[in-house]
Amino acid sequence: MNTIPRNLPRFVPTLTEIVEPSSLVRTPPATSPDFEEIIQSVMQRVDRVLDRRLRDDADAMLRNMVTEQLHTLHLSLRAELALVVQQAVAEAMVLREDAH
Repeated sequence: MNTIPRNLPRFVPTLTEIVEPSSLVRTPPATSPDFEEIIQSVMQRVDRVLDRRLRDDADAMLRNMVTEQLHTLHLSLRAELALVVQQAVAEAMVLREDAH
């Protein structure tokens, strides 16, 4: 059985006003950004994209330049080596004929 307790508190707080949860959250008043702020914001984004693209493009250009230079160097060294080998073989053949 439900029995009511005999020692009830003398003062029971009661809610006398309705509190809306949205009124507890204070949002700053909406202000529109001025012209200069918009320009600065856009330019910051553009700078980030531009920096990244310039770095990527510069890396690609440098890789291509290095590859081209290495190819040119390879051809030049090979041509010089061919001349040295040709001279060495010619000298060896002359020495061989002189030995007979």
